[in-house]
Amino acid sequence: MTETFDDVAELVPKHDNLPIPEMIASTVKQPIAALGAAIKARDFVAFSKAYAELTASCNACHKSAGHPMIVIKVPTVSDFPDQDFRPLQK
Repeated sequence: MTETFDDVAELVPKHDNLPIPEMIASTVKQPIAALGAAIKARDFVAFSKAYAELTASCNACHKSAGHPMIVIKVPTVSDFPDQDFRPLQK
């Protein structure tokens, strides 16, 4: 996600006179850092919290940029519904 946000900041420096790189930095920098820390710690609770905060930040940015119709949501189903990723039971 960091690379995607970096690409957007580089490719779209302004949108409707809004400074996109600054908006990205102010809205997603902290949630992305928390998400990375949660992944590194393998802390699902912290990951869920950070992901929810990132989602809220994205939606707040879209709303403040005049695009409230762009709504990001936490997935409710797996992208791989036919796969079971639970560890094997011994």
